[in-house]
Amino acid sequence: MMRIAVTDTMGSEHKFRNYVSWMEGADRNIECVRLSYANGNAGLLSECGGLLLTGGHDVDPGLYGGETGDPLVTGIDPRRDEFELHLLRDALDRKLPILGVCRGLQLTNVFFRGSLVPDLERAGYQSHKSETDDSEYEHEVSVLDGSALRRIVGCSGGRVSSSHHQGVARVGEGLSVSSRSADGVIESLEQVSEDHFLLLVQWHPERMRDAGSPFAAGIRNSFLSMVARQTRELKSTLKE
Repeated sequence: MMRIAVTDTMGSEHKFRNYVSWMEGADRNIECVRLSYANGNAGLLSECGGLLLTGGHDVDPGLYGGETGDPLVTGIDPRRDEFELHLLRDALDRKLPILGVCRGLQLTNVFFRGSLVPDLERAGYQSHKSETDDSEYEHEVSVLDGSALRRIVGCSGGRVSSSHHQGVARVGEGLSVSSRSADGVIESLEQVSEDHFLLLVQWHPERMRDAGSPFAAGIRNSFLSMVARQTRELKSTLKE
């Protein structure tokens, strides 16, 4: 059994279940473990082979030197920020595979001393938001040659489902840009090697209409491959 730590979206059970279905739908031997400050269960990360950081509300701008009190930055939850930053530190120390989606990308970029664009439209970019909760805004992304994402998806670009009003401003230390949208917004960051997996995507692979797209299934399968390796190593260590 592979166990994957999945952070609670803290506000939408339906959206959280999308992540679980996406992961567990790949293999009956996968179990997703919901982690949240409300449950106080960060310690369960030690029983998991990977960490999935989910989407949700905006990251506290105070964490990256942004303007506090900005009316366009909403839903700030300092307890969630603190809890997930702690999980990130622990996961990196344990050398766990990490996959960040939307807010997960933004928080991880801040963790590595990066900063965010508080609102893309105000900064002059086109809207990357869905019009309603039931619709998905889709756009093209271009994948950089030589990136790990390029090897994972096996193509130079594709169409993704996206719903965000913030984005990366200053790239965090040690992270590399691996894709952009047509208007120049950074759509993914990475820190991937043969034995290290940290992939961050701004789009929502867990709810893409084309579930078989390499920008959904390919990313998930690459993450799960590394989780499987980590799980084997964890079991080996426990036997010793």
